[in-house]
Amino acid sequence: MFMGGFMDAEPTPQLPPPARAGTAAVATGRSSDRPILRHATLEWGRPASIFSLRGRLNLRVETRESSAVSTASAVKSVPIATLITDICAKLLSHHASLPSMPAVAARIHDAMASPNWSMRTIATIIKSDLGTTTYLLQVANSPLYAGAGPVRQVEQAIARLGINSTRHLVMAHAVRSMFVTRSALLTSLMQRTWASSTRLAALSGVLAKHCSRFRAESATLAGLLQDIGVLPILNVLNRYHEQLKNEAQVVGAIDRFAPSVGTVLLTRWGFDADMVEVARSRGNWLRDPQPSADLADVVLVARLHAEIASGDGARNVPRIDAVPAFSKLAFGDLRPDGSLALLHDEEATINDLMSSLGTG
Repeated sequence: MFMGGFMDAEPTPQLPPPARAGTAAVATGRSSDRPILRHATLEWGRPASIFSLRGRLNLRVETRESSAVSTASAVKSVPIATLITDICAKLLSHHASLPSMPAVAARIHDAMASPNWSMRTIATIIKSDLGTTTYLLQVANSPLYAGAGPVRQVEQAIARLGINSTRHLVMAHAVRSMFVTRSALLTSLMQRTWASSTRLAALSGVLAKHCSRFRAESATLAGLLQDIGVLPILNVLNRYHEQLKNEAQVVGAIDRFAPSVGTVLLTRWGFDADMVEVARSRGNWLRDPQPSADLADVVLVARLHAEIASGDGARNVPRIDAVPAFSKLAFGDLRPDGSLALLHDEEATINDLMSSLGTG
C-alpha cells in the first residue's frame, strides 16, 4: 500500500492562529456525539478537543486565550486529517524533532570522520550490537552479495559489502528498530512499510544487475531507504494513537508528506545527494530532471512494477512504458498486465534477498 505515489489530501480548513499553551479536553473516540472527555495537551500548544460527529473524528481548536475549555469559547471544527497535516508540517519546519541518527550508526559516522579509522574499528562498533551483527551477516550472505563462500565474521561482511553499503545498512536497520508503539494501526502500518521497503530494495537491486550504469548494492540500499520519511511521521503520530482510527487518512498523509520528510531526514544525516533524491522522488512517476537515468529512476521503475504486479491501486498509476524513467533504462519487455517480465523471471532471487533484508 505504501508503494503508491502522491495522493491529494482532502481539502481542510486552516487552523486558527496560535493561542496561549494550555490543557485540552480530548475525547476518547466513542461513537456518541457527546463524548466522554479527558485532559491532554496537544503538541502545538493550542487548547483542543477530539470528538466524534456522525462517525467522523474531528479536531476542535479553541481560539480564546484562556487555557480552560468552555462552551462560551469560540471554536472551529476541522477533520482529524488537519491534525496529521499539522504534525507533518511541523516535522518539515523543524518545530517537531526529527529522530537523531541511531546510536550505532552515529558511532560509525563519528569513527569514519577520523583520519585514522580502520575496518577493525568499524567492526568493533557493529559487534557491540547483536541485532546489527546478525542483520549484516544475513545481508552479506544474500544472493545479491554472495561470493565464493559464506561470511561468518563481521570483518568479512564489511569487506564484501563495502564500507558505505555497511554504513547505510546499519542505518536502515537501526531506524526500523527505533519504532515502538502500542497502537495496532500504527504497528500494522510500520510492518507493511518495512515489508514494502524490503521488496522495493530487492526489486531495485535486481533491476540494477541488468543495467551496467548502476551498482546493484547501491540500488538495493536506495530502495530500502526510499520510505525512510514514513518512520518519523509514524513516530510523531504515535503520541495521538488513541485518536487515530481512520487508516485511509493516515495513509494519505504519509503518501503526501513522506518524500519531503525523507529528504530532510537523509540530508540531516549526511547521505549523498543521489540517495536524498531517491527519497525526494518517491512516487513522482513523471519526474524527468535530466536526459540520462539516475538511481532514483531505477527505484521508481521498481516501485511502479511492484504496484502494478500486486494489483493494489494499479488503476491510480501510469503504465511503466509511459514514464520517462523507463524510456531511459533498457529493462526489456512488459507482461500483459504491464509489469516487467525480467523481474518475474527473477522472483526466486528477489524472495531470497527480501528474506535476507528482513521482511517482518
